[in-house]
Amino acid sequence: MKRRKAMALAAVTALGISVFPHLANAVSDREIQEKQDAINDIRSKQSAVQSKINNADQQIQRLQTQQKALSSEIKKLDLAVEETSGKIRNLSADIQKTEQDIETLKREIAEVQERIEKRNEILKERVRSLQESGGVISYLEVLLGSQSFSDFIDRISAVTTIFEADKQIIREQQADKALKEKKEKELTDKLNNLQADLKELEQLKQKLNEQINKKNQLMANLKQKEQEHHEMKMALAEEQELLRKQEAAVKYQLQQLMEKKRAEEEAKRQAHTYSYGSSDNYSGGSSSSRGASNVPAVTSGAFMRPANGPITSGFGYRFGGSDFHPGIDIGKRGAVVPVVAVADGYVFRSYYSSSYGNVIFITHMINGQVYTTVYAHLEARLAGEGQTVRKGQIIGYMGNTGRSTGPHLHFELHRGQWNPAKSNAVNPLDYINF
Repeated sequence: MKRRKAMALAAVTALGISVFPHLANAVSDREIQEKQDAINDIRSKQSAVQSKINNADQQIQRLQTQQKALSSEIKKLDLAVEETSGKIRNLSADIQKTEQDIETLKREIAEVQERIEKRNEILKERVRSLQESGGVISYLEVLLGSQSFSDFIDRISAVTTIFEADKQIIREQQADKALKEKKEKELTDKLNNLQADLKELEQLKQKLNEQINKKNQLMANLKQKEQEHHEMKMALAEEQELLRKQEAAVKYQLQQLMEKKRAEEEAKRQAHTYSYGSSDNYSGGSSSSRGASNVPAVTSGAFMRPANGPITSGFGYRFGGSDFHPGIDIGKRGAVVPVVAVADGYVFRSYYSSSYGNVIFITHMINGQVYTTVYAHLEARLAGEGQTVRKGQIIGYMGNTGRSTGPHLHFELHRGQWNPAKSNAVNPLDYINF
């Protein structure tokens, strides 16, 4: 009877090891709590990203409202410029007409001047005649020399006529001079006023154009800011999707841990023992593509190199400290360079990114520690989301997609979850023997 119980116990133990090969290391409540904390942390980040997206939407709406208000203001300015331009055209026509009037006036003044000069000659002749005849005495002599009363009357009439003619000449002379001065002053004043108005309107037009240029520049700046917010929103949406996939990966890992823990408890309940001797690590088997040329050999240790080729850019600050490089770049040396998973893991994101190009994100659980690896600028992706990959399995080919200055693999290693700040990034050279 005792022998039969011992055989049953051994059978249960063997069954537990064969059905649950990962139960060698017992799952602790701490590991489960860490996964739950990781999920909560990711959800918190998702909430923060959503808040940023909402803020970006508000900023975009605010900028669009400002653009609408500016468009209305610019329209008013355009109408004002149009009105001012019309006034300038009208004033220019008035000035042209005034200039024509001035030319006409010059001819009229010339005619008046000619009459004035002729009268001046007549008056000068009269003065010379008076001087030569003794002035008023000569007229008395004319009157006193009459032969009869009738002759006397005729002579008085003749003298009076001469005097009146002289007075008329003088009056006409004065009137022409006054007319000339009045016309010259009137047209000169009108021309000066029109020129002053034209100058003022041209200054106003220049001012309005400057305002429009300023508003247009402001509008361009607002559009640029709106574009930046749209791009930021797209980046945030991409980040949100990445966090969602990362959350799904951690949930998957948590589910595996929970199933493992339930299996352990079931095995303990049946066998009443903890004698498990298997390992939790994969064997690091090969994929069907591993026989392809230029594939890096699977090495011992937690991680292997992701691709063959020289390191062209290291981890850390570059370009005099102005740019932080969160990974390493491996140069492409060959027409086709395969890229492999550096460790067993779970693909939680495989897509095309505007910055990374074709990129694959893999989460790994190694000795209770979560790691995340990133493989960017791939020419092609051979591993899809939700796929489990093995160490050394080909997941893509080195390329030049996204924001890349040349064919290479950009590889990142994060001790923990990936985050936009890449604060968990570590130097791959500290973990992988290149």
